[in-house]
Amino acid sequence: MGTESSKKVKKEKNLDFFDLVRQRRSIRKFSNESVPDEIIMKALNAALLAANSSNLQPWEFYWVKDKSKKKDLVKACFSQNAAETAQELIVAVSRIDTWKRNRDLILNDLKKNNKMLPIIEKYYNKVVPISYMHDTIGILGIVKKIISIFMNIIGIFKPMPRGPIFRHDVFEIVTKSTALACQNFMMALVSQGYDSCPMEGFDDKRVKKLLKLNNKSHVVMVLGVGKADPKGIYGERFRIDDDLVIKII
Repeated sequence: MGTESSKKVKKEKNLDFFDLVRQRRSIRKFSNESVPDEIIMKALNAALLAANSSNLQPWEFYWVKDKSKKKDLVKACFSQNAAETAQELIVAVSRIDTWKRNRDLILNDLKKNNKMLPIIEKYYNKVVPISYMHDTIGILGIVKKIISIFMNIIGIFKPMPRGPIFRHDVFEIVTKSTALACQNFMMALVSQGYDSCPMEGFDDKRVKKLLKLNNKSHVVMVLGVGKADPKGIYGERFRIDDDLVIKII
């Protein structure tokens, strides 16, 4: 997509955001009504606009259209209704191995548009590699362990960044970013009159094998898409009282 000028972004009118939030439900059974490809693509492009860590956009979205692969994906989702009745299935994947490619694309775009600042260039060339490069048993791994110990000691006396240092820290970050993108995707579907169901119930290894993913990727969720069946929502929405979860201190 590249750089997107704010002047080119059309502001949607007459769409109440809070109404859309209330309309979004996790659909457990979809109707037989098909979903036009352009609806899916518009929602996917909305997903790509999500907030994310360092703008490294560590996600991939696999739209499984091949009938045989879709059948295997449904099985990997334990043939649950939300997968079996979905008109379309999207697999959201986070990756810790695309940072270098994406960083270079960001830096090239900034240079091309004369927007590069020294602090930005230093951040992407010095700070980001420390977080994303991993060598568990090599010299880099040892250095990272020393850095972690040092930061925790200094952190006793003053605020210090405690990470990301290790592989699991980065996986957590890229997964958070991808989850934010998934929310954009689902809200974009609602705004176009379609429904979805985010699923975490699946055989991770089978899904990875189906998509030919390496061990530097993580399947965040499988998203079923379609129009809700009249019996597709299992009961009224229940939410914990806000005074139990919203803390003002």
